[in-house]
Amino acid sequence: MNKRKKNSVQDALEFITAEDSEYEGCESSSDEDSGDPNYIPHKDVESDESSDSDSCDSSDSETEPHSSHILTGQPKAAIKGQKFSWRKKMFEKLNHNMLLLLMEQTNLYSVQNSNHLRNVNTANKELQILIGLYLRMGLCQMPGNRAYWENDTRCPMVADNMSRNRFQTLLGSLHFTDNTDLLHRDAEDKCWKIRPWLEMFRKQCLDIVPEEYNSVDEQMVPFKGTHGPIRQYVKGKPHPWGLKTWARCSSSGMLHDFVVYQGGTGKKTLVGIGGDVVVKLFADNVFSSAPLVLTLLQRQIYLVGTLRGNCLAGRQLEDEKSLAQRGRGSVDAGVTKEESMVIVKWYDNKSVTLISSYCATEPQDTVRRWSKSGKAFVEVKRPHIVEYNTFMGGIDLLDACIARYKYHMKSRRWYLHLSCHHARCCQRMVDLPS
Repeated sequence: MNKRKKNSVQDALEFITAEDSEYEGCESSSDEDSGDPNYIPHKDVESDESSDSDSCDSSDSETEPHSSHILTGQPKAAIKGQKFSWRKKMFEKLNHNMLLLLMEQTNLYSVQNSNHLRNVNTANKELQILIGLYLRMGLCQMPGNRAYWENDTRCPMVADNMSRNRFQTLLGSLHFTDNTDLLHRDAEDKCWKIRPWLEMFRKQCLDIVPEEYNSVDEQMVPFKGTHGPIRQYVKGKPHPWGLKTWARCSSSGMLHDFVVYQGGTGKKTLVGIGGDVVVKLFADNVFSSAPLVLTLLQRQIYLVGTLRGNCLAGRQLEDEKSLAQRGRGSVDAGVTKEESMVIVKWYDNKSVTLISSYCATEPQDTVRRWSKSGKAFVEVKRPHIVEYNTFMGGIDLLDACIARYKYHMKSRRWYLHLSCHHARCCQRMVDLPS
C-alpha cells in the first residue's frame, strides 16, 4: 500500500487562500447537484492522514462523518413545517381561579385600606410575574428587596420585569379574603384570612394521582412574627418557630394533601391528635398507635410506622439493654391473635419500635454498618418491617427541594408566608417528571 501524504501547514494555507483549486470544483459540483438555492453544504473536516487525491472522492471514505451525525442548525425537511405546542407548567397547580381570587381581593383591599392613595389595579398576568420574581429571588439571594434594583447589585431578570416601587406595593397589598365579610367567617377558624386560598390549593393537591407509598409528617413554615395566631414552637426542628402543617407526601416528595394545625381543641379521641390527622388525610405511614392501625385497616389502608414505648397496647417487649447484649440486628416481635397487626423492636445503634398491618419481620435482609469497636464494616440483620425507612422521607425530600427557592422575606403577615410556601410547593410539582 502507498503511504498517504501528510499535509503541511503551507499546504493548508494554500488550500484556504486558493481561488481556483480542485477543492472548489468539488464544492461547486455539490451545489449544482442540490438544486436548492437555500442549500447549505456540509463542510467536512479533513484529517491529517487524508491525501489530495481523495478530496473529491470522499463519499466512500471512512474518515467522513455520517450526515446524520452532523449538526447544521437547519431543521430537517420532514419536520420543517411541524408545529409544536408549548405550555407553562408553573401555574397548572397555581391555577387561574387562585390567581383570580388573589387579584380580586388584593384590589378590594387596596380600595378599603385608607393608607393606599389609589387602587393598585393589578391583573392576573402581573401576579404571575410577581410570583415568578419571588422564586427568582430565592435562587439569587440578596440582603434585601432593594438590592435587586440597585446599580451595583442589579439583577436584570428581576429589575427588567417590574419596578421596585410596584413590587413593594403589590407585596404590601396581597390579600386572600374580604376583611369586612363577617357573616361568612367561621369564628373558630384561625386561618380565615387565607381559607379560600387554602381550600383551592388543597383541591389541586388532591387531584394528583397518589403513588403507592405515602407518608404523613409535620412540616414547619418558618415564621417568627408576633402576630400569628397559629404560630407554634417545635423543639428540635431546623426552624422551631413557624406555622405547623400536617402534610401527606409520596416517597418522591410530591405533596398530595395538607392540614394547617391551629392548636389543640381539648377534645380526646380514640386515635389521638396525630391519628385524627391520618384518618382525615387517608395516609399510609405516620406516627402510629394500635387503635389507628385498626381504624385504617377497616378502611383497607395498610400502615407502617414508628411506635412510642407507651403505646404498645399491652404487649411487653425486651428492653434495650437486653437487645444490646444480644448484639446488633437482634429482634423481638409480637403479633395479635387475629394477626391483624405486628409490633417489632429492632436494635441497631439503638432500639426502634415499629407497628404494621401489612408486613412483619420476614423476610430479613442484611445491611452494612460501621463498627466502632472493630473499626470495620459488619453485616447486620434487618427485618422486613424496617421498609418504613425507605418511604418515610417524602416530607423531608419536599422540604429540601423547596428550600432552593426560599427567599427570606420580612413580613409580619403570617398568611403571606404560608402562600409563598405553597408557591414553592408548586415549583416542586413542576420539577418532578409527569
